[in-house]
Amino acid sequence: MQYLKNTQLHSISFSLLAMVAIALSWQVAVVNQPILLLVLVVLITVLGVPHGALDTLFAKQHWQLSSAKNWIIFLIAYSLLGALVVGFWLWKPLLFFIGFIVISIFHFADDLPSGTPFIAKILHGGAIVVLPALLHPQQIAQLFTYFIAVQDANNLANTLHLLAFIWVAGVVISSIICFKANKYTSLEIISVSLLALLASPLVAFTIYFCAMHSTRHLLRSNIYLYKTTKTLKLAALILPTLFVFIVAVICWHLLKSQTFDTKLIQLLFVTLAALTVPHMLLLYLSGFTSWIKS
Repeated sequence: MQYLKNTQLHSISFSLLAMVAIALSWQVAVVNQPILLLVLVVLITVLGVPHGALDTLFAKQHWQLSSAKNWIIFLIAYSLLGALVVGFWLWKPLLFFIGFIVISIFHFADDLPSGTPFIAKILHGGAIVVLPALLHPQQIAQLFTYFIAVQDANNLANTLHLLAFIWVAGVVISSIICFKANKYTSLEIISVSLLALLASPLVAFTIYFCAMHSTRHLLRSNIYLYKTTKTLKLAALILPTLFVFIVAVICWHLLKSQTFDTKLIQLLFVTLAALTVPHMLLLYLSGFTSWIKS
């Protein structure tokens, strides 16, 4: 019951934050671009990335990890999977990027509660990815050029721009349908969609990733990791996040030939992709994905 109340409060709080962000979005244009990027990266690193740091606790609870040998095996497997994702980006940038978009949609779809129709979940999960291209196609294309060739970036942005028209219609219909069963779910779908449509793409993603996706995961994890003490949860949040930060600093120095903006964007989203794949797999294997859908 308390979890339900917390989730409903979270829905309302996020929706209010999204509306404030939309109202102030016009001010983003006057902010120095490198400074804005740095602020957004810091916010995602501090408020967004830590939700994945709890993966160590999911692994410990599911596989009863206790010995140093088992922990080393887990950490090596987790890291290797992330490294393979980075390697795939270097090998096939376009396939990597399309794949990252697809898995992100499915991953974000699980933010909505159980009982929500599958198509509504997919529309919600894809809103923050697809809808920015409707009103900000040039900005989206520019962002894509940090990862893939210019022509591929323009083609993909144009495809998302056309898809966004259909997506808007789907979001409107699904929010109406969901309202009958759960008005808070409908509120979330509408808020995320409006945020994606009207706010600057990077600002919209940052707010969604930190205030919706990460926070929702932490609320659920607090219930699912019932055997874990508060101290251990705090340690699990801080230590892996610190490790990711150290690795990011090392990678930053390795990208010496890149511009400041390019290094920030590439480092942020390639790191997110490298963490998302093992993160999603672990949540599935540990039973957490099935639990949030039950």
